[in-house]
Amino acid sequence: MTARLLIVALAILTTPLAAQNAGLRIVVIEGEDAVNIIQQNTAVRPLVEVRDRNDLPVPGVLVTFSIEGGKAASFGGASTLTVATNAAGQAAVTGLTPSAAGAFQIQVQAAFQGQVATATIAQTNVLTAAQAAAQAAGGAAGSGSSSAGGGAGGGSAGSAGGAAGAGGGLSTTTLVVAGAAVAGGAVAAQQIGEKPEAAEAAEVRFTGSFSGSISGSIVSQGGMESCTFRRAVTATANIRFEQFSDSAVGGRFQFEGSDTVVASTCAAPPSLATFIGQVDLTGSPARFSGRNSFPHSQPSGGSVQGENIYTFDGAVSGDIVTGTFTYEQKSFSPGDGGGSVQMIASGVFTVTLRKS
Repeated sequence: MTARLLIVALAILTTPLAAQNAGLRIVVIEGEDAVNIIQQNTAVRPLVEVRDRNDLPVPGVLVTFSIEGGKAASFGGASTLTVATNAAGQAAVTGLTPSAAGAFQIQVQAAFQGQVATATIAQTNVLTAAQAAAQAAGGAAGSGSSSAGGGAGGGSAGSAGGAAGAGGGLSTTTLVVAGAAVAGGAVAAQQIGEKPEAAEAAEVRFTGSFSGSISGSIVSQGGMESCTFRRAVTATANIRFEQFSDSAVGGRFQFEGSDTVVASTCAAPPSLATFIGQVDLTGSPARFSGRNSFPHSQPSGGSVQGENIYTFDGAVSGDIVTGTFTYEQKSFSPGDGGGSVQMIASGVFTVTLRKS
């Protein structure tokens, strides 16, 4: 295998774990026309999915959510929040906190390799649960008027009246959900048919940083040619528990940082432009864990295949989370003229995070 082929193969193997197709677009899955209640500190989380030109989900894309004006709500005190899409191409906001009554918008931007997609999510804040119930009742009254009006014309007028009574622009579905929650004695930001979350308390967050190294090797032509490399990693990290009780926790470990080659015998040592990823977590405070695998292949129908595997095991003790994060990277290509190229890399990091 020539050095030129090895360089090309390595460049392909270290391509970020996201589709290379042009034509990104954002699909809003949750959060549009939502009603948030300030007094209860409840909000409907925005959830979006990034898709490529073939309408397939794209993992590993950075999505930035921004509160327009920055006064109506915040992401735990910040006006912007950046999240990487998961294996299903989805990015969700955590920690959305309503602060001022009225309508507002959340601007969404997904960016990947020079491609940019945007979307807008409209939401409304009300001060109390009673106001949410009143808006829901206004929507129901509008629907009743349409029935009493009779005929197609009466139905249209009644629907319009219901929308106006609801505060303008709020969907009937959102108002019915808000009204049902208040009537049931609990305010829950749920869609119809969706199972209520196990915990409605505000999220619990732990933050910190970690560093260490990733070691790997590249073997080609049936083991006839090989090289090794080592990369230094430094990253910030956080765990956001959306469910947190004495018996069960559920949330996500997220990290982002730098990945730099510090030693290599390879002609083109592999590294990642951005060291970023996440692991979904479940378990109990005494022991929780998660494992995310991101399979990928070479774009344009190529033959390079592989996956990145992220694993986290941890425990909570007071205001401290201690855990172990394991990173694995595997790639394989038949190579030129049948000569295979295989890369394997791994790193184990000790992580300590404090409650924030």
